[in-house]
Amino acid sequence: MNEVSKPLPLFRLPAIPLTMISRYMDLQEILLISLASKKSGYIMRSLLPLNCFNLKLLFCTETKIVLGAKEPWDPVIVNGRKVGDHFKLQITQPSNVVSYQWIGSNMQESVELLLPHFATVFNPTISINFGEDCNQYFVMSVLKHVKQLNFMITSLTISPYISPENYKYILDEYKEISELCLSCETSLDFEYRAGLDFRVDDLYVSDGHWVHLEDFSNCKKVAVRNRCGKTNCCGKNKELKYANLEVPRALIRKWIESDCRLEHFTVSSFPLKFNFRLVLQGLGFRTIELNHSFHGVEITRRCDGKKATVICSEYEFVLEVID
Repeated sequence: MNEVSKPLPLFRLPAIPLTMISRYMDLQEILLISLASKKSGYIMRSLLPLNCFNLKLLFCTETKIVLGAKEPWDPVIVNGRKVGDHFKLQITQPSNVVSYQWIGSNMQESVELLLPHFATVFNPTISINFGEDCNQYFVMSVLKHVKQLNFMITSLTISPYISPENYKYILDEYKEISELCLSCETSLDFEYRAGLDFRVDDLYVSDGHWVHLEDFSNCKKVAVRNRCGKTNCCGKNKELKYANLEVPRALIRKWIESDCRLEHFTVSSFPLKFNFRLVLQGLGFRTIELNHSFHGVEITRRCDGKKATVICSEYEFVLEVID
């Protein structure tokens, strides 16, 4: 009679061989083992490399949560779907067999069940994309839960309408992340002034009627759009802040006179026609392009001699560093 091999007590192995074994597992296996118990979660955490993982939360037409890592691991995808009166976040095998799931009465509850485990075991950086189908309450609840878990957010995209109070909270809270994409609308009476500590690497604002351009000169790349499409929206006399010649001129002066981080700044008033070419009239900069559509000049920064171009048209203002 053949002997039956006994199960290998994996967690009784010394740390070094156990770490080596973990490197031959795929990321989904590591995740599933860590979910077996609190003890297994802590053990797997001790075996994993630091600063290796990233987590993407995608709340768009489909809900997906993607755990990624540096080589050699392929990402793990957690899919979300509504099933009856519950919302499920599921890890599935290629055969569509569900390996593990988090079940809540709604999407927010399911996400809040999942995130603490990922924070504890993998300590990933996190990027979040809230699509237009999300509501403001869900957006703010998830952001505050993520903050409680001490995730480091590297990228944040928000598309649904955001109230002035919450819009200000987002600008204050995420003023130093790598990428902030505000594709959302806010009220026409929103006001905000950013300080020198606002240092987002890549900033996009679609509803930019409130933006004082020079406030964001310590960002690296900025794009401001006119989502409303007109200065007199909804019967209210509310003009674009940058539809004033002195506002883009203040940005030009700020770049020339400081050592700010700005590398590229684009402003668009489209579909509203605002002749940005008037911004450059009478300033005395060296003209590099002048025709019926564009007026371009070259400017030089005083502190280091770095040069940039400013190109203006009927709809657009672009400041771009060239060396």
